[in-house]
Formats: sequence, C-alpha cells, structure tokens
Amino acid sequence: MSKKIILISSFSLLIISGCSSKYAVTFDSQPQGASLVCSGKNWGYTPTTLYYDEKVKEQSTLDISECSANWVSGAKKTYSSAMTIYPDGGTHTTVNRPNIKGYAQDANFALQVQTMKYQRQQAQAAAESAYQQRQQAQAAAESAYQQRRNANANRQQAYQLQQMNNYVRYGY
Repeated sequence: MSKKIILISSFSLLIISGCSSKYAVTFDSQPQGASLVCSGKNWGYTPTTLYYDEKVKEQSTLDISECSANWVSGAKKTYSSAMTIYPDGGTHTTVNRPNIKGYAQDANFALQVQTMKYQRQQAQAAAESAYQQRQQAQAAAESAYQQRRNANANRQQAYQLQQMNNYVRYGY
C-alpha cells in the first residue's frame, strides 16, 4: 500500500511541476518595447520571457551577453554576462536605454507596443467570448433538436397506442 502512495505522490508531483522544469528569464528594458535579439534571433519586444533548460539551475550565474535590447532609435544595450540564477524560480532582468539621442522616439514606440499588446488581448478575449457563445448556441440547438426528437417519438408512441386501441375496440 505504501508503494502505491509513494508512486501516486511522485506522479502527482511530476504533473504539478510539469512546466517548472524550464528556467524562465524575463528580459525587460527601460523604456519597454525594445526588440530582444539573442544570438541574431529576434524574440519580439520587451518584456519577453525565454525558457532555458533546467540545468541552468545548477549554475550560480548565466551569461546572457549574447542578448541585447535594440530600440527603434538605434540605441542598443547588451544584457549581463553574469545574471544571477535563483534555483527556486526564474529571473527578471532589465537594461536601461543608453542616454543618447532618440529617447522620445523610443518612448513613443513603447506606448505603441503597449497599445498593440492591449488590442491583441482585447481581440483574444473577444474571440474567446465569441467561441463560448457559439458553444452555448450549439448546445442550445442540440438540446432543441433532442427535444424535437423526443416530441416526435412521443407522438409516434401515441399514434401507435391509438392504433392499438382502435384495433381492440373496432377490430381494425
């Protein structure tokens, strides 16, 4: 019995911790909206979370200097070569934009990125709501169809009972 409990507990822990096998690093910038580029690959606008292999947790630091925040004005800042690793959770790292010309352009673009993210969230929420409404309408239609089938079956049974009564009473 105790082997079953240990097995079930282990399996439950595996399911619960399923996504925690990756180490999350959230890359941010000030102002936000810079393109995150790591080893030549663009990962989108900051803040962006990338997931590293769980073996990263065995280290005390992680070199993320292959990643940089690139603002639309041309300003660029490289992330740390020794970011601290926290074995119990992920890391949030932020770089500040260099104090060079073009800050207003970058701040304006950050606002545009936030607006786009908000609009995307709103569109996703609207799509989810529409999907839920379609599901409810489909369930209602299926229920109405089932009710019509039941009513038809009841009418058929009533007709057959009437036919049997007529046969018993009148012989036809």
